[in-house]
Amino acid sequence: MTTTEEVIKRIDKVLSENRRVENIYIALTSALFITGIACFITALVSGDFVWSTPSAVTTGLLYYPLKEIKDLRRKNIALATAPVLIAQLPPDKAASEIIKLLNNLYSKEIISLDEWQGGKKSTTP
Repeated sequence: MTTTEEVIKRIDKVLSENRRVENIYIALTSALFITGIACFITALVSGDFVWSTPSAVTTGLLYYPLKEIKDLRRKNIALATAPVLIAQLPPDKAASEIIKLLNNLYSKEIISLDEWQGGKKSTTP
């Protein structure tokens, strides 16, 4: 059985990994945005509006990274509140709430409460 301290350490590790990935997404999104703006300005200055096409493409490519940044931040907030939740609840209730949190974060049932309470601690993806 894992202890509360081990769970909190694992959550902290996941949060730091998520922060690194989030920073990569922000840097790449900024690069796409700057490239789009540079192409747009080039189109305006040169009068050759073909340069506005890359701007439209890079703007379209911004959707996915911004969506991922939003999703990572939502998961980070949920994970950051987990240690407080764990510390304030008795062990059985804490485990139940963690299972609900994980199922909610990943929008699928990682493990059902019935399986966990029944002793079948198998994790089905």
